[in-house]
Amino acid sequence: MQDELCSSSFAVSRALTKMARNGMEPWKSLADEAAAIRVSAKIEATINIINEAQDKVVVFTDHRATQEGLLDRLEGEGIKATAFHGGLSAREKESAVKAFREDSSVLVSTESGAEGRNLQFCNVMINYDLPWNPMKLEQRIGRLHRLGQEREVFVFNLAARGTIEEKILDLLTRKIRMFELVIGELDLILGNLESEATFPIMLRKIWLESSSEEEMEERLDAFGEELARARDRFAGVKEAELIVSGIFE
Repeated sequence: MQDELCSSSFAVSRALTKMARNGMEPWKSLADEAAAIRVSAKIEATINIINEAQDKVVVFTDHRATQEGLLDRLEGEGIKATAFHGGLSAREKESAVKAFREDSSVLVSTESGAEGRNLQFCNVMINYDLPWNPMKLEQRIGRLHRLGQEREVFVFNLAARGTIEEKILDLLTRKIRMFELVIGELDLILGNLESEATFPIMLRKIWLESSSEEEMEERLDAFGEELARARDRFAGVKEAELIVSGIFE
């Protein structure tokens, strides 16, 4: 639910409606409140980026409800967009990529668009939703930043202020410095974590086990320091490899 709440009112309203249908009636009023929301800072930011880019843009979201709401708004703004999601057949997926390449300005994709698709004809990406697993984020970037890309790639990460999503972005930018890494290095850094738990499992554990906002902040800070140490260890290994390589050359 935290993930959906960070994404959009469309996503959280759909989730709450399903819960209400399963006999959890108290959620119905919350679902109605979410459905009544008509303004989205994330959508406005996305439209601004698209208009300023004046080029093709890939937008990644984790939720179909968010994707549908965003597509409706883009259509209302006169922006031609194509949808890409896991519910499409193989042929429909190929057609969607072709339509984006030849006709549309925007491809709005769920996570399935990060799997095996070459989108290097585009160089602007918006992470509308930040995945709790940073490896998925790297996979998204790899769709554009790959062999054959002839232009600088621009990545925009949107995060709702005051949410777990904002904390994730802070961990990625300040502690791991992910957007300074070469594709493939993130996996090596996460492999240097002191804990055997994965990044998303650690986040969920912190969120669920914290009894207050203050405790969650403290535990996130501690996790951030662990990530920073893992990055430092990786940097040390990388530097040693470069020195050895220089000696042998």
